[in-house]
Amino acid sequence: MKPELFKELRKILNEIAHGAKPPEPNALMSRLAELGLSIPAAAVPKLVPAILNAFAARAGLYEVPRPLLEVLGNLLQGRSANVVCDPWAGLGAVLAVVREVTQAPKAFAFTENEAQFILGRILVGDAKWQLGDPLELLNSMSADLDVVASILPFGAKSDRSVVLPGIDGTPVELRDDFGNLILAAAAARLSNEGVGFFVVLPSFFFSQRSVLRQLPVLGFSVEAALALPSGSFAPYTNIETFLVVVRKNSTSRMFVAQLSSDTNTNLQILANFKEGKEGGRLELGRFIDPLSFKGLDSIRLAERLHQIGSRFGTTAVRLEELATVINLGRFGDDFKFPQQENAIFIPLIGISNVVESLEDFTLKPQNYAQVAIDPTRSNARFVAGFLNSEFGKEIRELSKSGAVIPKLNKQSLKDLTVFVPDLPMQKTILEIEARIAAEQNTFLGLQNELGVFHRELWTSPRSAPDVNQRLAAFSSRLSGNLKRHAAERLDQWFETLPFPLASILRAWQATSSQDFKTKHEHLLHFFEASAEFVSVIFLSAFSSNEALFAAQKQKMLESMRRQNLSFQRATFGTWKLVVEYLGKQTRQLLSGDKDARALCADIFSDPSLALPETLSGVGLAAILSTTNKMRNDWSGHGGVVGQEEAQLRNEQLLSEVQKLREAMAEMWTKVQLIHALHCRPRRGVFENEVAVLIGSNSEFLTETRSMATWLDVERLYLCNEDSGRALKLLPLIQVGPTPPSAKNACYFFNRLERDGSARFISYHFIDRPELRGRFDEAMEAIRMFTEF
Repeated sequence: MKPELFKELRKILNEIAHGAKPPEPNALMSRLAELGLSIPAAAVPKLVPAILNAFAARAGLYEVPRPLLEVLGNLLQGRSANVVCDPWAGLGAVLAVVREVTQAPKAFAFTENEAQFILGRILVGDAKWQLGDPLELLNSMSADLDVVASILPFGAKSDRSVVLPGIDGTPVELRDDFGNLILAAAAARLSNEGVGFFVVLPSFFFSQRSVLRQLPVLGFSVEAALALPSGSFAPYTNIETFLVVVRKNSTSRMFVAQLSSDTNTNLQILANFKEGKEGGRLELGRFIDPLSFKGLDSIRLAERLHQIGSRFGTTAVRLEELATVINLGRFGDDFKFPQQENAIFIPLIGISNVVESLEDFTLKPQNYAQVAIDPTRSNARFVAGFLNSEFGKEIRELSKSGAVIPKLNKQSLKDLTVFVPDLPMQKTILEIEARIAAEQNTFLGLQNELGVFHRELWTSPRSAPDVNQRLAAFSSRLSGNLKRHAAERLDQWFETLPFPLASILRAWQATSSQDFKTKHEHLLHFFEASAEFVSVIFLSAFSSNEALFAAQKQKMLESMRRQNLSFQRATFGTWKLVVEYLGKQTRQLLSGDKDARALCADIFSDPSLALPETLSGVGLAAILSTTNKMRNDWSGHGGVVGQEEAQLRNEQLLSEVQKLREAMAEMWTKVQLIHALHCRPRRGVFENEVAVLIGSNSEFLTETRSMATWLDVERLYLCNEDSGRALKLLPLIQVGPTPPSAKNACYFFNRLERDGSARFISYHFIDRPELRGRFDEAMEAIRMFTEF
């Protein structure tokens, strides 16, 4: 069954649920015939009630991810089969692909759900559908199975057992979740050359009672575990899932990789698997011991630990090796941690800072662990500093367990990895850290003094002469060198920004220092472009997961309509709203469980989460809101803007630039805007030659990067240099020579015209400030945002 057919059935369900009448039989037959489904007239009366019951909330029915169907088809390419089966068939989408590729004359579909049984027989009529317990139905089969493929039930607990013969003939009793029991029972029905494809949960690998640990005794092994893209079954669930390949053989190696929504990436993964070679990137494949597999994150962490170790010049140690005592907090008002020297307090939940005193707690005591550090090995302040670093937080996050609220326990605390150089080096690092803190305090003191001036000026206008005199004295204390240094550092920050933003600030810099009217207009353009640039990143990330975006799009559009905003005629306000709305959704993912954070990392193509964490910060949204209000207030001022007013506006906007610099921190040194020039697969990876679109220079530097994906030469991407992955940006920002003989220029989508064309504008290229034409991909993106 095609994904388009599933969507059509959902659409019919929604039409009925929202008060529309059930479709007229002939119209329903015509709608489904357009999608390749011919329904006998006699079956139509059963179809609508079957749709209603099959898609009921308790049915647990979800759309089968397109990447899964494509991967299954490629894995089975060239393979023939006589008998194929899906023991947990749903509506038969998986079985339909298996049968189509293998051309099997016999196909069996099992389900416990009567509505799915009725609907499945209509949708996949060339399979033999059976209603009942899949374990009993598998046990009653007489024929061996050449291919079994199934999305097993998620999290279905069971108190049943299955008894299967071991390779020596001894009965083996299995107790596990219902889905894993189905896997074992189905594998037992495989022919000697048969193969099973099953979608399983992570517990299949780490649960102590998992059938995985008994498969070798039964004569089976898992040859591959391919992680499906995060959120593949959203909005039904965000839980991590794997496609495992099971055969009748014995192997000590299991191929693991990360599937994606990109077909080229998946084809390279399957080529590496079939050829028995590892990819240059973790996502493209590694071979490991099946019983040691704890997920791709654990492998990724091990590889990162090796990299970090070389930077620190020391090997990693477990926290247990540094600790003399580990005390877990407990519930109750009477509980108090004992006095310990050289101790730190580590939060067991969330990702708040490790602290050194009870006064710094931001959580209840039961959510902390007290760890006393051996002073001959390390200073507690150093350990706290490491665990609060970006990498330390990642280690803490990956060490948590628990499905509802991920949490550190005593054993995972002991196993936390820490890098500690020798004591003299620790002392040096801590001394420098103290000096940095001292300079920060000086800077905050100066800020507070300016704040006092500002409050006095506006609470007591008569104090203006006194404030002015004190301000002059304050300014004289700041040397000219210091002011020049601040300006130079700001200029250097400009050159770390993506070209579409840096080019506007370059135009601001190049404007005469006395032309404040033009200068402040450049800064307004900069903030409007920043709002659109960040919006495009959010929209690109969320729309990369169709089910996730569908759940958010309607609410976002309703909010736009209330404010009389639209994508068709986009304004600063449009982009500000997108940043606010999708920024909030991103924060919810980041504050969610491990699966929610994994989904966030996947849609932004950034395992470090630096990109979504920075862009979703409330500070950035507040800056865009402030500058949007400035623009609206000033555009409503009909008079001529004088020199003094223009200078004030320029200073106000420059202050917001400084705030934006603080909000974005060093993100753009980690995440870069790139444009692919060409690509070639080599040694199991994709070698992409890319232009790096950073800074205001329109002559872009080129690099060759080994990545897990084949980049489209007609699109822009954001790439975390360490990840090997990239977020494809929607074509609402165009960078290139215009005309072809000219220098590179950047254009932002502005609106759809009445004649059906699209208008793009440039904020820095005065020779050709706008483009109009049939930008088909951009227009399709706008339609995607606005259509349900």
